[in-house]
Amino acid sequence: MTPKTATSETDESVSEAPRRADAVRNRERVIKAAEEVFGEHGIEAGIPEIAEKAGVGKGTVYRNFETKEDLVSAVLATRLARFNDMTVESIDKDDSWEAFRDLLRDAIRGKMQDRNFLIGLNHHGKSELLEYERERSKVLLGQLMDKAIEQGKMRKDAQAEDVSVLFGGICRVLNEQGQEDPKVWLRYADQVIDAFRVQPA
Repeated sequence: MTPKTATSETDESVSEAPRRADAVRNRERVIKAAEEVFGEHGIEAGIPEIAEKAGVGKGTVYRNFETKEDLVSAVLATRLARFNDMTVESIDKDDSWEAFRDLLRDAIRGKMQDRNFLIGLNHHGKSELLEYERERSKVLLGQLMDKAIEQGKMRKDAQAEDVSVLFGGICRVLNEQGQEDPKVWLRYADQVIDAFRVQPA
């Protein structure tokens, strides 16, 4: 067997680069398509429909995600990463209470607009990325809430886990009711947000 030369190794790495870039783009396309399809049709939507939306073959989907649950986990991780990025921006704002309120109002709009994908609230699938984003979410939201507590605008016993429980509850009920009015979503969101506010003595 002829040993590889420095030149052949370089040529091989250059030829591999476009293939790797294509694989990354295909994975991102599949995740984006799955999020849209799940949001429109719910978790019952099939892989063929997602592949068609992404403009790839079914084989490409399965090369990236062995099971549908793996794909759901990837979509949820992507959505949660976006929320976490928004939380980072909120932490940097001067008024932490207003930042907390605006963050949650934006979050409920996103959840209810994609209410067919609210299965995410009950999804217990595991992936390293999803677990990382879940833990990151607790930490970042906790930091934002701690700032609001320090500024004297949020009750001292408030915890990040409380947000998940309370907002998960209203989203599920509103979804079961088929509620489509954004004004109603925000009305209930504001009631939950007010539960975190420091109450008058």
